[in-house]
Amino acid sequence: MKKIFLSLAATLLITSSAYAGQWGVGVAGSFFNIDADVTETTTAGTVGGGSANTNKGSVSHDGVLSGALFVQYTMDAYPVTVGFDYTPGSADISKKMQSRTETPTSGDNASSSTDFKANAEIENLMTAYVEIPVYNNVYLKGGYTQVDVNTNESGMNSYGNASSEEGITYGIGLSSGNDSGLGYKIAYEVIDFDTIEVKSSSSNKVSGDIDTAGVKVSVVYNF
Repeated sequence: MKKIFLSLAATLLITSSAYAGQWGVGVAGSFFNIDADVTETTTAGTVGGGSANTNKGSVSHDGVLSGALFVQYTMDAYPVTVGFDYTPGSADISKKMQSRTETPTSGDNASSSTDFKANAEIENLMTAYVEIPVYNNVYLKGGYTQVDVNTNESGMNSYGNASSEEGITYGIGLSSGNDSGLGYKIAYEVIDFDTIEVKSSSSNKVSGDIDTAGVKVSVVYNF
């Protein structure tokens, strides 16, 4: 993903020196939903009589609000826009902590009930994007997105943090045009992330397919 961002920066510099166009900087606000299908696979463990187990479920977090900063460049000859968008902060994947209570029948904690709790969050969302006009001020958007995924658990061996994950962004929007000065963009955008996988110190594994979808409103200053 870092290579993509570097390539985008190089493209911006080369394009701006070779063609007439406009730079734009702005802020954006998003209202979106997070959905994830999660699979947990546990090992048989080291205690006699243990067995592997697989648990599946779906979690969601609706109505998430976030803000972003972006910079972009729009060519004059054919008003294709390329840009970079950064969303600081974090958001929980599930609106509430997921939990279950179990009582082992053997091992050190035999006959003692244990509460297992877990959640995850996404943070530092970055997108390299292209916006292509299709009719008047309506445009299609596509891009590559990178995000950090952090886990939060108790009652179990720690899963630690997942590495940065990548995904594809796509959407459709309406802009006020490319005139100099203040403008706006309103878009519906979807992010489809690659499958995320983390492992605990005891080799238990959790994998998840995370998607987001929502509305983004942007204010941009073109110059």
